[in-house]
Amino acid sequence: MGGTPVLAADETVTAYNPGGIAKAMRDAGYKADLDVDGYGDPMIKTAFGQFDGFIYFYGCDETNHDRCESLQFRAGFDREKPMPLSLLNEIVTKYRYTAMWLDKDGDPWVNFDLVTGAGIPRQVFIRSLEAYSDNLTDVSDMIFAEERGN
Repeated sequence: MGGTPVLAADETVTAYNPGGIAKAMRDAGYKADLDVDGYGDPMIKTAFGQFDGFIYFYGCDETNHDRCESLQFRAGFDREKPMPLSLLNEIVTKYRYTAMWLDKDGDPWVNFDLVTGAGIPRQVFIRSLEAYSDNLTDVSDMIFAEERGN
């Protein structure tokens, strides 16, 4: 018989269960401190490789702040001068897994969104963390190249 294999609950992660996301991260060697953001939704303080960052939970119940449907990996960079939009456009064109925006000071933030719904395979989640972390290293080289004289 064909069909999609059924995964055990411990083989999946979901934004519905922030504690499960944090545990999967810790099991894979990532820092994962569960917290709450300014809206009352779950948030994880973490590091993506050498870069501090956050995982925000979206699509949460507005009253109870649970049953979230998606995640956003986010890290910011503090440049000496505001980053030009032309560089932002160059980066997002070159690198997958990279959505960017500039804050009020012109400093870049790099995001990656992941919809989990009722659950995705744990290994897909971990691979997404790895891809995002690797991307940050490459992106940071471009973000700071001008300031480093490269």
